[in-house]
Amino acid sequence: MSDSEAPARARILAAAAAVFAEQGYAKAGVKEICARAQVTTGALYHHFGGKPALYHEVLAVSGSRLRAVMAEAADRATPGARAVRAALLAAWDLVQADRSARLFLVQPAQAGDTATVDFLRGLWPWAPSAVAPVLLAAWCGALQAAMTDPEGDARLVLDGMLRGLAGDIA
Repeated sequence: MSDSEAPARARILAAAAAVFAEQGYAKAGVKEICARAQVTTGALYHHFGGKPALYHEVLAVSGSRLRAVMAEAADRATPGARAVRAALLAAWDLVQADRSARLFLVQPAQAGDTATVDFLRGLWPWAPSAVAPVLLAAWCGALQAAMTDPEGDARLVLDGMLRGLAGDIA
């Protein structure tokens, strides 16, 4: 990739992340993404081939960032359920702060997020294999509940469930 292509590609990724986070995959339009990135639709198709590939790239970049935050939080916790709890709550706080929760709520993204499932399994390797995907699904469900009812207590419920797994409920 030449130096002249890198800025356009980066602008497209940043614009797409913002539009997907605001509107979700289905409502996000290629024209709006291109307008925000100040590129032509041809540039988007040149770099990514289309909206589905662009979305998956945005998700890969966002997922990597999310897992980095999760790893940092988990490193400060006792291994096992407590590390998983710390990781998922740090991930929650990140997506709430940067308003990117909608990126992680598209059904194919949830089902195909093997990197995050594998990451969670690594934090608690002695847990049954179904624990990690179930906890990731609970995290996504709590995000969806919070989007539906921003004043609700979805994070509190998620935290309570995770505390129960970790044996931290008095």
